[in-house]
Amino acid sequence: MFTGCSVDEVIRVGTPFGDNGTEGVKFHNEMKDSESIEALRKVIDKVKEIEKPEDLDKEPKIFFSLDIPKEGIAEIRLYVWYQDDGSSILYNDGSDSYFTLTKKQTKELKSILE
Repeated sequence: MFTGCSVDEVIRVGTPFGDNGTEGVKFHNEMKDSESIEALRKVIDKVKEIEKPEDLDKEPKIFFSLDIPKEGIAEIRLYVWYQDDGSSILYNDGSDSYFTLTKKQTKELKSILE
């Protein structure tokens, strides 16, 4: 799904918020190391597309993107809801698509983003 890795790429991690009709993401972490970027790509390559879930919490727990700042491109942009069973649901607002990761894949994702 995604290939390559460049020192010009950055993983940005933040917390989504919604205040008085204003929505956004408060970013709190950036990672530029190629090991984290490649690990993230491997996890994202394993996502399984699903129909829109009916029972998501109002706000996602976390948001992350894989950006190429010099080109002004966000290659990956996903909101994440962690589920009680250890799995996760991801949402791409650009394509209006939902995905799921297993418990093991979610654990891998968390270890990259934390």
